[in-house]
Amino acid sequence: MKILMLSNDRALLGEAASTGDTIARHRAYGQFVEKLAIIVLTKKGRFKTNQLSETVYAYPTNAHGVFCCLKNGLAIAKKLLAAENYDLVVCQDPFLTGLVGWRLKNKYGLKLLLHFHGDFWDNPYWLKENIFHLPMLWLSKCTVKRADAIRVVSGGIKTKILRAKITKAKIEVIPTPVNLEQFKTPDNQTVISIKNEFPGQQIILFVGRLSPEKNLPFLIHCFKKIKSDHRNVALIIAGDGPEEPKIRRLISALKLEQSTKLLGRVAYQNLPSYFHAADIFVLPSRHESFGKVILEAAAAGKPTVASATTGAKEIIIDGKTGFLTPINNGKKFVEKTLLLLTDDVLRIQAGANAYAQVTQKYEWQTNLLQVVSFWQKIINNKN
Repeated sequence: MKILMLSNDRALLGEAASTGDTIARHRAYGQFVEKLAIIVLTKKGRFKTNQLSETVYAYPTNAHGVFCCLKNGLAIAKKLLAAENYDLVVCQDPFLTGLVGWRLKNKYGLKLLLHFHGDFWDNPYWLKENIFHLPMLWLSKCTVKRADAIRVVSGGIKTKILRAKITKAKIEVIPTPVNLEQFKTPDNQTVISIKNEFPGQQIILFVGRLSPEKNLPFLIHCFKKIKSDHRNVALIIAGDGPEEPKIRRLISALKLEQSTKLLGRVAYQNLPSYFHAADIFVLPSRHESFGKVILEAAAAGKPTVASATTGAKEIIIDGKTGFLTPINNGKKFVEKTLLLLTDDVLRIQAGANAYAQVTQKYEWQTNLLQVVSFWQKIINNKN
């Protein structure tokens, strides 16, 4: 089968590949298809076509402005479809990529699959983050109705879509494939080196983009309270993003410079050592559709304290593999974090439980095959 995909992820073009496993995952998809052509909606830049493997290619739009981005995306698709037939168009979101996919479906008769990698619907936190989110929400409601199939990464997102009276048979829950093997076996020397930076202290770790939905100011304020009750603890923040200056100012204002370290962007292959050096992982997000960093922490045998987002509730067994706390509830977040820090038996057991869970439920090859099998199922469906 030949797949035409639309994405916003510039990592597919070689930028910011250190932030995740995007390229490895799409190369893996390419092992199961005859061709995977990915049009990346880049709004600016001088990106070049990137050949990821013998069967996987990524094509940038390199456009100025949203309208030109959409126009260029359609033009690239037209050239690709003139050269050979494709069986399915896969859109990585129900917004701009979904809009292009909808147009391609209408013009070329392609089957349309939309992905939901975020928690957008019925989410007041997401709506408040950007004035453009409301029109984007309206757009997603339109594209979803035109899709032949919808892939979501958690049952909670499926429930939200079903409320909009979308046919249940169209929706498939398939987690993002995550290769967890590298998180099980770190570089022990690097782990020791990280621990030596904070001698005699326990380590709380956050990994993710420093953006509004991750709720980092909330985490910093919680850490201040944790530090007042449990002095021998440090916070490591791995990631970069638009809120970094704001977070640095807050850390300084709360006088937490000596016990908080902002690493900036960390190469993906180096993350396992930080997970293993940490005692617990935290994810205070206001919304998450899945949260694969929770899986990565679990693969390293670490429990997680997380806000009870749609995604976190899908992964964490509250009280067994970590703790879920109400979104923006500082008292509960601090309480559960301190509980894991101060109770060694509980912390170690929760980490072991988390490891056992992800090993059984989230297997890389299984999830890859689920995605590819879903593609084939949509293509074979003659309705």
